[in-house]
Amino acid sequence: MLALIITGILVTGWNPLPKMSMDFTGWWEKVASSGGKLSEPETLWTDRVGGQPSAAVIAGDAVVVQMRGTIEARGLRSGTKLWDKEADWAAVAGDGAGQVVVVGRRGKGLEAVDPANGSVKWKDGDAVGAWTYRDSVLALACGGLTDCTLTARSPKDGAQIWKLTLPGIGRVLAGVNTDLLGTRLLSDTYDNAVEASPNAIPAMLGFPIDQRVQVIDTLSGKRLRTEEPTNTSRIVVVGGRVLVSTAQPKDGNCRYSLEARDAATGKTVWRKDGYDLRTSSGAGCEQRRDPAGADSVIAATRGDNREVFLSPRDGRELFVGALGDTLVAADSQYGLIRGADKKTLQVINLTTGKTAWKQEIGEKADVAITRYAVLIRDSGTLKAYKPDNGTLRLDAKTSSDVLGVGPDGLIVSRGRNLGFLPYS
Repeated sequence: MLALIITGILVTGWNPLPKMSMDFTGWWEKVASSGGKLSEPETLWTDRVGGQPSAAVIAGDAVVVQMRGTIEARGLRSGTKLWDKEADWAAVAGDGAGQVVVVGRRGKGLEAVDPANGSVKWKDGDAVGAWTYRDSVLALACGGLTDCTLTARSPKDGAQIWKLTLPGIGRVLAGVNTDLLGTRLLSDTYDNAVEASPNAIPAMLGFPIDQRVQVIDTLSGKRLRTEEPTNTSRIVVVGGRVLVSTAQPKDGNCRYSLEARDAATGKTVWRKDGYDLRTSSGAGCEQRRDPAGADSVIAATRGDNREVFLSPRDGRELFVGALGDTLVAADSQYGLIRGADKKTLQVINLTTGKTAWKQEIGEKADVAITRYAVLIRDSGTLKAYKPDNGTLRLDAKTSSDVLGVGPDGLIVSRGRNLGFLPYS
């Protein structure tokens, strides 16, 4: 009924509420004029894609948009549709001119295609899954019921770097970038956009197969060892170490210990007590989550309730927060800390341990860090800063989601509409 009334007003000009005429007309004009805008300042272009987008990656002069059942590429500066393909799973691998889009179809393996035109650069017809990085693609093939093979390939041309057998039922890892035993994002702000961009491959990876952890050296392609967690421990592979987090219930609390082992020999390299990696929950201290951070840093809470960034390599405290400080985001280079006043964001260079820059933020602001920008979303405003020095790159009014982050701007979306928002 309401829809019919509004349609009548628009078609005939009839106004059932004369006294509210000016208010209604002004409101409607405002809605009509702003309805197509994704942001202010406006995006360079705005267009509607074929499905509901989940993430995007800027690859050279193309924007690769991921959707359920398909993948689509658009011109970065024009928004013109370049190509599309059906895909059960897909992701971007490589860096710079060597980037490719890895497209997988069940029963048909994977293809690595050129982001600019969709042409096939190389194939792996046996692959049932893949992990994509800046410097390699790990393709998983499972011909039988049990053992699978893992092949490292060059993203640019598919050249084989190494190949090994993964014992056990590895088929459960089919798909793209299936979770391995490492770290998770500390911040969930724009997490799909952050995770869509490929990172450098870690020196070692932990594959969860048959309730065990298979530790793989990604440089040599060797399986170094197999680790088996207990009811009170969680094992992850981070920073080239096998990290064992133990949480045991005692006197109504969880007692924590942390041990780092050499991935080749299994010998203890360092050990710390009283550091909570936030992997456990419940009265039984069950460990259900991976630690937060990146391959070279993990977030923890000390026994004195101070939050710290730890080096998984040697156990050093890279940063110790003051009481009330909260670790909110991190990558392999920078850590972001919200002050006790909730209004100050401090950016730490994790290599030096020193403050790179600070920024005043809203108490309810959401924060994310990417390779190209620190993003702060607060009360309808989105700002982007250079990670190394805090230079403001973008200040926009928008309620749109961020689908992708690139060197020259952001891909933002609302519903099926998306556009490119350049940095200032």
